[in-house]
Amino acid sequence: MMKIDYTVNSTKAYHINQLNSLGWELTVCNALYPENTPLRKLLRNNNSYGRLLYDYLSNLLPMEKIKRVVEIGGGYGYLMKSFLDSNNVLEPCMLDISPYLMEKQKETLKDHQVSYRLEDFLETAPAFLEGFDLAIMNENLGDFPTLINLSREIFQALPDAIDPNLKKVLSFFERYALDRPTEETFHFNAGALEALEKLCASDIPWIFLSEHSCEAKVPEQLRPFIRIQSAGNPERISLMGHDEYSIKFSYLEKIANKFGYSCIRGSFINFVQVEMTEELKYIMISHGRNKDEDEIIYHFVEDLYKYEYLILNKR
Repeated sequence: MMKIDYTVNSTKAYHINQLNSLGWELTVCNALYPENTPLRKLLRNNNSYGRLLYDYLSNLLPMEKIKRVVEIGGGYGYLMKSFLDSNNVLEPCMLDISPYLMEKQKETLKDHQVSYRLEDFLETAPAFLEGFDLAIMNENLGDFPTLINLSREIFQALPDAIDPNLKKVLSFFERYALDRPTEETFHFNAGALEALEKLCASDIPWIFLSEHSCEAKVPEQLRPFIRIQSAGNPERISLMGHDEYSIKFSYLEKIANKFGYSCIRGSFINFVQVEMTEELKYIMISHGRNKDEDEIIYHFVEDLYKYEYLILNKR
């Protein structure tokens, strides 16, 4: 067997055995949940992330016809609580790998009718996904296994000469005509692509995905204030007890298109809109160095451009 070195980054053991707080990885959803957070003062529409997303989706999806919803990796349950507060006819199922987070979700959603499944989504039986109207994977695709430091040599290897992980990588490139990386070594979001493949194969009519993107862009007029350099190759995000990797969204689009889904792609700023005041411009230019609150604001606004989403509709 041909020897090609690489590493598999997996967060599974961390989420099952070690996770006891999301405080070290403050998501946009969590950051906007408290009503008294100074971050809400920046918004054109002072509301929770879940409510902002629900209202945004209502302009693009027939939310009045959506009933059965599965959220995969639901964090503290804040997004789904906002959805249920907006539309109490929804029938959600929360699917999560983390026992700790599932207990948090049950606490947050205790006043609503919700079902729960504690399991690794990559091991979920495909039949379970039948009949859902909407699937949500918010700010968590980077938690799925990523192959690290792959060599371009794999493209010259015979399938029988490499191990199963590398065969899977080659299979993705071949099945979906993915653009080959130009770097000599690259990272590959194998688990995120596999998760999307599973969702698309289930023919769920609507799918929402979001995560830090390695292809994020900022409008030219805002580049003096928001400086994002996207590598185009998934990047390591070091967090307490584990690493995650940003996502190559162009690969997700190709998979969705192959399964007959149309794609709407954008960044969080499309629905979590902020007023770019002179004060905020100064905070962004100074990288929020003047005080702690400014630093929080700086990273929050930057994340609104770093996070991308896909809204998929089965044509």
